[in-house]
Amino acid sequence: MQHLTQSRIAAALAAAQQPEGERPWRLLLTKAPTTYTGVRSALALERNPGLRQLADMDEATCRAEASRARVVQELARQDGYLAALSVCEQMMSAAPVLPVKARIPLSPWSDGPLIYWRFHHDAAAVAAVADRFGMPVTERPHGDDGTTTYVSAVGAVDGIQFEAYTLIDTSSVPGQVAA
Repeated sequence: MQHLTQSRIAAALAAAQQPEGERPWRLLLTKAPTTYTGVRSALALERNPGLRQLADMDEATCRAEASRARVVQELARQDGYLAALSVCEQMMSAAPVLPVKARIPLSPWSDGPLIYWRFHHDAAAVAAVADRFGMPVTERPHGDDGTTTYVSAVGAVDGIQFEAYTLIDTSSVPGQVAA
């Protein structure tokens, strides 16, 4: 949420339509949240009447704070996706090998997107990407039968979390033993 400023939030709120039955945003005594924690707190207060009583906030104000927080959340999601797409584009242009699949989900438990690159049964490709971007490679057993290994490289590139991974079937690779 690094690009969220009060003026940018004010412009987004001016363009948004406020749900009926809430206290008007212009009458709220607090500033709009600019952090992940602030947004999550406003949404939690809306869902929990007990917390609302502890915060000494009436329902109309609480709903207004939450709807305003949702506008901020959408701005942050947009910023996160755009930043991740930019990083992914830069990484692909510098990568020694391209993934078979790239995904950029926005995790609900973090305040930013994650970039995942999947390689098809190719631990060497994961190692090459890890080497290029300065990340360690880890291997761990995957599944209950012990014949599959999960190979991954995890790190951050320009503040965006990244993981390159593959699954290797070790039962069909001669001389290789699952960890």
